[in-house]
Amino acid sequence: WNSNNIGTNVLLYHLQRHSDHHANPTRRYQALRDFKESPVLPTGYAGMIVLTWVPAIWRKVMDKRVLEHYDGDITRANIHPRNRDKWLRKYGAQEAA
Repeated sequence: WNSNNIGTNVLLYHLQRHSDHHANPTRRYQALRDFKESPVLPTGYAGMIVLTWVPAIWRKVMDKRVLEHYDGDITRANIHPRNRDKWLRKYGAQEAA
């Protein structure tokens, strides 16, 4: 997930262009690119850290974004096997038989 927050950009050397870093690990940070198709965090990294302090708020903010990213198909998300059934029930997805 990317974050085009200017504070994150300046303080963390374009870390907000995270997906380009993983796709091109040898690319210099100054040249990391943003792609419109990459999912975007709703706030900078500092704001996201604060959201993690209250998991219920994190879920309220992020779950819908994850679903939107996968076009409503939660089965495309990387879900820990222990929690998979819970999330499939919550979002109405059915396991393929």
